[in-house]
Amino acid sequence: MPNTLPLVSVIIPVYNGSAYIADSIHSILQQHYHPLEVIIVDDGSTDGTAEIVQQLADERVHYVRQQNSGSAVARNLGISLAKGELIAFNDGDDLWAPHRLAQQVSFLQQHPECQAVCGRFKTVDISFSLADAELEQYDKEPIPDPRKSGWMFLKLLEISCFHIITLLVRRQALVGVSFNPDYRRGQDFDFWLQLANRVPIQQLDNLYAFYRKNMQSISHKPHSRNYRAEILQNALARYGMTDQQGRQIPHSRLNQIFAQVWFEHGYELFLAKWYKAAANSYWKGLSYRKNKPGAYKFLLLSYLFRAKDKTPPHAIAR
Repeated sequence: MPNTLPLVSVIIPVYNGSAYIADSIHSILQQHYHPLEVIIVDDGSTDGTAEIVQQLADERVHYVRQQNSGSAVARNLGISLAKGELIAFNDGDDLWAPHRLAQQVSFLQQHPECQAVCGRFKTVDISFSLADAELEQYDKEPIPDPRKSGWMFLKLLEISCFHIITLLVRRQALVGVSFNPDYRRGQDFDFWLQLANRVPIQQLDNLYAFYRKNMQSISHKPHSRNYRAEILQNALARYGMTDQQGRQIPHSRLNQIFAQVWFEHGYELFLAKWYKAAANSYWKGLSYRKNKPGAYKFLLLSYLFRAKDKTPPHAIAR
């Protein structure tokens, strides 16, 4: 790398993360890269998160607290406070691979035309530790994956193939890109669609982060509102169906995508025994694709089970 290394600002939103926040921060401070700052945005925690962060004797760690407003607001605040030329993200219960930052920064410096790089992540359980991360196998060279690199907007309409905790992005690429607080779910997906419309993204074929799946998080609770369908519709209205290389996604493929998105939403509600809402989602999916496999079966079951509907009076809609 050149002698002058850019400052990297790492933003961590956290809410009641006392169980894992220390390890999350240490996985960043122990990187083989030193010009960095870690901005912890506490989203109104009521446990011992603040005390744990403030006890860390490291001048690179900065703590700020906001009224509980959601991780989108927290991340946007972190971006506004960041001083680095490069921006990265982690979550309060996730870990970084030890080598990733040096490797990503090196790649960006060797490819000045590149604006954003990410990598692979691994889903782990609650017992996974920093010591476990050290034992993982890592590649020494950052090799781009051509299947997930370049102008990725159209690809992202079909599948979410990136994770926010693996991203390193130049600050200039975030002009006009932010996390939408109206999406209490799927805000990362919306962020990726914005970014992918603005700059090409390079996916490096190496393991960069460990995602701890938290079944208590808002992303794993049923919602009567289909955020993914909204995000897709808004992205298409804003950016259209054609990317910067002139490629276009066919209407027939979009109908398949929306049919699947509504089917998955209906199935989620069906499992939660929100049968009336599930039926509505299946109907919407069938409006896009009348021969969607399985949709009529679950639609019928939703009607048969309506008397046992468990939708709460104030179902989660945000």
